[in-house]
Amino acid sequence: MTDRLTICLVGAGSSYTPEIVHGLLGLSPERLPIGAVHMTDIDERRLSIMAGLSRRMVAAAGSDVEVRDDVSLDAMLQGADFVVTEVRVGGMEARYLDESIPLKYGIIGQETTGPGGMMKALRTIPPMIEIARAVERVCPDAFILNYTNPSGIVTEAVTKHTGARFVGLCSGLPGITQRIREKLADVYPDLHVYCVGLNHLGFVHRMVSDGRDVTADAIARLYSQDERAGVDNAQMAVARLVNTIDAVPISYVNYFYRRRQRVEQAQAAPETRAQAIMKIQKDVFEEAARQDVHTKPQALAKRGGGGYSNVTFSVMDAIRNDTGAEIACSVPNRGTVEQIDDDASVEVVCRFGRRGPVPVPVGPIPPAFRGLVLAVKAYETLTVQAAVTRSRKTALQALLNHPLVGDLDVAAPLLDEMLEAHGLDFR
Repeated sequence: MTDRLTICLVGAGSSYTPEIVHGLLGLSPERLPIGAVHMTDIDERRLSIMAGLSRRMVAAAGSDVEVRDDVSLDAMLQGADFVVTEVRVGGMEARYLDESIPLKYGIIGQETTGPGGMMKALRTIPPMIEIARAVERVCPDAFILNYTNPSGIVTEAVTKHTGARFVGLCSGLPGITQRIREKLADVYPDLHVYCVGLNHLGFVHRMVSDGRDVTADAIARLYSQDERAGVDNAQMAVARLVNTIDAVPISYVNYFYRRRQRVEQAQAAPETRAQAIMKIQKDVFEEAARQDVHTKPQALAKRGGGGYSNVTFSVMDAIRNDTGAEIACSVPNRGTVEQIDDDASVEVVCRFGRRGPVPVPVGPIPPAFRGLVLAVKAYETLTVQAAVTRSRKTALQALLNHPLVGDLDVAAPLLDEMLEAHGLDFR
């Protein structure tokens, strides 16, 4: 790496770009001396708006970081030390189809989970492999930090089919582990929090302090089931689940453990999440395009799903400064989790240093949620195979393995309708 770092944002027309730039401007230049941000996107209008706002944010902060933008991926990859991917193939219009079509079949429609997540993966994997190959060609020493969903499936596809230095990131599990450490700081100031699972299907299953396993006590302190403790009904529901499986799961597990409730809520909602976000993004881009705006758009607060910049720069800091920081991310398994293939992706805590992430060994998946994780992992691996072979049969096999589908009489027509709606030619 050079003395001053260059970051390339791929998919920089994303509404999340201002959050990343905002986070960058708050960094210590001694720890992360960023000299340039290169931005690229296939949507020239959105790229121009976000690059313009980024330049105004940099100027308002009195920073000398150079902001460059170009629709040419290769041009913007030149000299990059880190490449952050935030790509949405098909835009929010495709997400709307991913969310709405499965609901007709009584199945949750969601952008990363179930049939919607599979369709997003089928659209996204081929271009993400091409992006990774471009990085290998232009800046082979760069680390790709990926936020493109479904992040775990994309990680598996890219690491199987390229040699790029690729890390799948998400704000979910890192956020949970950080909150646990903060809440228990007075009791366990040196708490290490470990997790096992897949992206958007992760579980904090072990907590260690001063060499001792304190998981049971930590869960008891964090998730009291005593109504007199002042917790509300939602907190009680979480506490019941946590105390049932003896682990702290990411919120996405509710699509599996409370599937009927989630489907009924989605079917009764006046609009899908994609439709709501389309309205928010219109406000975000209108605000971002104004020349008098030089901060993160206020409309972005309504978007949700934040926290990306904290994770992004924590990983960059750990790699550059060889800190050994423990951060949850998606990586190839390589023996980390028993029962899962070595080349399949898992989401576990890794120690980050100059060579990138080194997974903390996990061992077997706890029996309480082992079956769920392994079933979804089979679906993910088949989805990767379907994406690279364009095989309808393999895609159907993936849906039959998914716990939210698993019915041939539903999976076959659902798959065909979604492939046709997205214009995907699978045979």
